[in-house]
Amino acid sequence: MMDVRKRAWIGLCAAMMLVGLAGTAEAFYIDEKNTLSFSAKLSTRASFRLQDASGNTQPNVQVGDLVQWRNLALLEVDHDLKQLTKSLDILYPLKKFKIRSRYHIVGRFMYEALYDVGSDKFKMVQDNDPVNIDNFKQAYDLWECYIDFARGPAFIRIGRQNLAWGETDIFRLLDQINPLDNTFGGPFEDLDDRRIPLWMLRGSYNLGTVGPIASLTLEGFLVPGSIDAKVGPWAPWGTPYEVPLNKSSIYDILYINDPAKKMSNSRWGVRAQGMLGSTVNVSVAYMETFLDQPTTHIVTTEKVEGPLLDTSVVRINGDYPKFQVVGGSMNFWESVTDFVFRGEVAYFIKEPVWIQGISDLPLHSPVIPLSWNNLDTLAVLTGTDLRSTNVFGIPLNPQSGPIPVKNSLNWMIGFDKQIWVRALNKKSMFFTSFQYFGKWFPDYDPRQVIPVPLGDQYFEEPNYLTGEKIPIYFNYPKVAEVSTVFTGLISTNYMNGALNPQLAIAYDVHGAWLFLPSVMYIKEPFRVSLQYGGIVGNFNGFGLFRDRDQISVNFTYMLN
Repeated sequence: MMDVRKRAWIGLCAAMMLVGLAGTAEAFYIDEKNTLSFSAKLSTRASFRLQDASGNTQPNVQVGDLVQWRNLALLEVDHDLKQLTKSLDILYPLKKFKIRSRYHIVGRFMYEALYDVGSDKFKMVQDNDPVNIDNFKQAYDLWECYIDFARGPAFIRIGRQNLAWGETDIFRLLDQINPLDNTFGGPFEDLDDRRIPLWMLRGSYNLGTVGPIASLTLEGFLVPGSIDAKVGPWAPWGTPYEVPLNKSSIYDILYINDPAKKMSNSRWGVRAQGMLGSTVNVSVAYMETFLDQPTTHIVTTEKVEGPLLDTSVVRINGDYPKFQVVGGSMNFWESVTDFVFRGEVAYFIKEPVWIQGISDLPLHSPVIPLSWNNLDTLAVLTGTDLRSTNVFGIPLNPQSGPIPVKNSLNWMIGFDKQIWVRALNKKSMFFTSFQYFGKWFPDYDPRQVIPVPLGDQYFEEPNYLTGEKIPIYFNYPKVAEVSTVFTGLISTNYMNGALNPQLAIAYDVHGAWLFLPSVMYIKEPFRVSLQYGGIVGNFNGFGLFRDRDQISVNFTYMLN
């Protein structure tokens, strides 16, 4: 039987041939009325690491190593049914009730070639975990598939789709509906490219002017949990953008539990939006959803009475408890200064967190104390050194750790403006954007941490039987009561829009910087881009990826 990789490549090649037949046309219409169109996007992206791996990052990637060769094909069909409504009896109800309808389909083919053509480090990652890596590196699926119905002020969309609420860029507040795939580019990937479509029922109704609010629109969505409970994927160990966690002490005992397909795991939300005056857009919203990443906690797989003699019953679970979001957003244009001001607030209710002493409860049980030499012997006999987890004896009656929850207030204030900088560009303006993000835990617990151990930390004394250093895995980055991140973006274009440089920056006040300069050259239907992604500073927030600096080259063919 033909393996999955060959089928994926055949599909990708077929897509290239089909697009090639279209030549350089702006679109490929199948009917004379231009109601049925085909478009496509074919891209290949190669990324090279610009620094050596450090801490718990594995494998030991070095400067110049290829860390990504991602090949992607998106094939899109759009069909407005207005002509068929007139001639097909099966569509007579649409004609009878004057309902406008169209459908949209996107097929997606993806192949990550790194594990086949990259360095031996990544080939070894695949050899050690062939099933997960094979599933991780290739996919072909129905990426989007929905149908629209509209009549007057009413609109309904049914099918697999994306839906984004809010006013933020780079980071998300109200935009918590669709999960993000952070496994193929981490913080260096554009937010829109990371969204995963969900099977969803979405509807809206425009009430017109109600009091001082014009175009008051009520909107809602439902993702039935019995049909789609998909969450953001967890990167397999050794992949380039996985969280830096030690393999033997953490990854090997980490079990990710995706939400079960049942109605109680449904995502849903409602929103009201409208305009105040002629320039102010406002909205308020409520939703129930999941975080992008699992929340971990340490559990025992069976009840332990007395001393813990078998450490294999202790493991780390990664779960996705639901949480609620209530908030609002606004934007308005100020004519005197020509600024667009944006604002957003989101109150997270029962947001899952990690609290030392609660999430890792089994590690805080009473112990039968042992001497350092006896702990050396125990580590050799069991293959597990409890000292790495801050346990200096044999735990007694360990209990599973729950998932603590906290409420948090999140906000963003931003502005956008087009400005002239004639000394740098005489023909085109510069687009500038600035955002200030904040997060506050009203019921803050000083034991809140990000459960990713600081790397390269060891006890002063080694294991005297083996001579090996004893790593420390219980020192974590702290979560602050109030956290602040600033972002900035500036872009322009030269050569009548053919050359497009851009610079995006983020600064976490706890000491981490993210830099994303890029330049794109457009020669229709082709696009070539070069991007640097770099992080410097403290090991916190996006600073967890501070040893992943890279340079990326992307080549894209667009048929649209």
